[in-house]
Amino acid sequence: MRSVRLAYVVPPVLAVVLAFLGCEQLSQTGVVGVSTVVTAAVGSGSTSNGAVAASLERVAREHDATIVRTVADRSAPTSRRTALVTGAPGTRGAEWLRNGYAEFDPSITTAVRPMSALDRYDPAGPYEVVGDEQAARATEHALVAAGFETTSERVPVLTRLGITGGADGSEGLVGALVLGCVVLCLVGTVGTPRRTAVRGLHGHGVIAVVLSEVAEVRTTLVVTSALVPVVALVLWAHNGLAVWSVFAVAAVVCCSALLVPVLTAHVLGTVIASRRSIALTLRGDRPSSALVLVAQAARLPAVVVLVMAVFDLTSATALARSASAERDLRAAGDTVQLWVTPDPRPGSHTQPYWDRIGRLAGRALDQHRALLSAPTEVSTGVGRSTVPALFVDAGYLRRQDLRTAAGNRITGTGDEITVWTPSGADIDRAALVRALTEWELRGASAVQKSSVGGGALAPRPSYTYPGDASTGSWLTGAVVVVVPDPSRVFTPDQLGSWLSTGDVVFTSEHAADRAIDESGLRDEFSAVVPVGQVAAEQQRRAGTLVVVDVLTVTSGAVVAVVLAGLAVTAHQRRHGRSVFADAAAGRSFFHMHRLLLTVESALLSVAAVVTVDAWWQRRPDGTGAVSVLDPAALAAGPAAAVAAFVVLMLSVVSVVVMVGSSRSVVRLRGTGS
Repeated sequence: MRSVRLAYVVPPVLAVVLAFLGCEQLSQTGVVGVSTVVTAAVGSGSTSNGAVAASLERVAREHDATIVRTVADRSAPTSRRTALVTGAPGTRGAEWLRNGYAEFDPSITTAVRPMSALDRYDPAGPYEVVGDEQAARATEHALVAAGFETTSERVPVLTRLGITGGADGSEGLVGALVLGCVVLCLVGTVGTPRRTAVRGLHGHGVIAVVLSEVAEVRTTLVVTSALVPVVALVLWAHNGLAVWSVFAVAAVVCCSALLVPVLTAHVLGTVIASRRSIALTLRGDRPSSALVLVAQAARLPAVVVLVMAVFDLTSATALARSASAERDLRAAGDTVQLWVTPDPRPGSHTQPYWDRIGRLAGRALDQHRALLSAPTEVSTGVGRSTVPALFVDAGYLRRQDLRTAAGNRITGTGDEITVWTPSGADIDRAALVRALTEWELRGASAVQKSSVGGGALAPRPSYTYPGDASTGSWLTGAVVVVVPDPSRVFTPDQLGSWLSTGDVVFTSEHAADRAIDESGLRDEFSAVVPVGQVAAEQQRRAGTLVVVDVLTVTSGAVVAVVLAGLAVTAHQRRHGRSVFADAAAGRSFFHMHRLLLTVESALLSVAAVVTVDAWWQRRPDGTGAVSVLDPAALAAGPAAAVAAFVVLMLSVVSVVVMVGSSRSVVRLRGTGS
């Protein structure tokens, strides 16, 4: 198979992968076909849920639209949900109410109910509109009339088709394969110009030659024809061909976009080859030095992409293994976190603003409506060394079972601050306590600072009520600092910061709503989100990233090997005469391939620099720039070792190809002699 023809095989296959990933993410984040998302926040009105549902039904009928309010099941927020939909005749909502909603991801179950069932759910939240802009504006006006404060966001077409979601996180995969296709096109045209020379000898002009070469795009059509029944069969087994039309459109769009660089490189290479001398080409002109240089230079980005893909895969794997969705859901219970309204907000950069947020958190902690679970990195008091720590209060200890090394449960009763270090850890307790009281606990009273208690902690992980993926759900080997009265030890500014990062956790949605209403800061919070849902979605996202990164590493390794073979082959074709002469003269292997070995050494050096730099940037260094709480940071060392091993194996493969190609050159040249 010509290398050019092989380049046209990749786009349809890669497009199917990207479309599948995109539709999976689209299925997990909402319903298909949404054009606008209108988010409603509780305002000053008091309209009943029934009136809200009736007004939305009226909007749907007037604009032939479907309005959806998706509510996750608290017991299984990532696998079960309820879609409240309007049922205007002839709309998708009426079809879903009649036939049910078919999910692209079969692990998710969506129960469809009429919008009139809104009286059983919280009306505040996102409303997805399947319709035109007029329907979206009418939906927003209806919610405002019902007493809500709304924000509206138009969903881009590419996001609506799942293309944006498919490309998210798979940039390395796309880059590696497109790079390989471009080099294949250049090698198959500039590197083998005899085809164009023969056509030129028959009187074909450059345009005619280009058109005949571009006909290789039929390879994509043939591969697509072969893929259609296979993919249809797989989708039928996967989800019964649910949402197949969106998947098909996404695949076509992705394939068309991926064909652009392939066609460009093919046309450019054909034009360059057509400009070469016909006589020299037919006689077997050697590849130009520029082509040999391009083939070798293309290996550099391929190796860099592969090294970074190995780091990403190791990080995603560490995050996916840091917890399990079921375990997180049990530990989280009914707790919720507040999402602070994104910038810009009036006064959001002022100290009084964050003090108000912090006072809300302090009152909620004092009234036992919230608990403290703040993972952070603290100094051990010795040099620049740091250790992960978890600041908690009595509310946390009532829900999580933390025990001493002797097996006694830690309760946090009384006014004494206690510091619990991991059993068997090499930590200077006195220096650690001194560092804590000088900085993190500087707001404590003098009596509390002078009588810090605690002891050794049992070797079991501590749950963190995670707010984002930069902190693992469970910490092993962390110091636990119990602060009975956090509202008096920490400043309002610190508590406000912890509230915004999800480290001040409310015991229930009702408790959070009461705290917000009493504070008069309703506009400052955009959502009340169950902790279990956030943690489970992070785990699912990590699992998807693992799959994408496995594909990226695999494809990157294949591309790097193919590029190494092409580069070595092009070099041997250009310098075959000197290789044969060196072999006939009995010179050593290193002398015969000194140029190739020099290039290989340079690639190894660059790969080593990239690997060390990636490790240096991602490792915890004690400055706090990269936290020891991040599972990805803890995996930086193993990732560097794996990346170095992979690059070394690529060099070994390249040397093996070098040996095989040189023997072939010597044998052919010797037979000719």
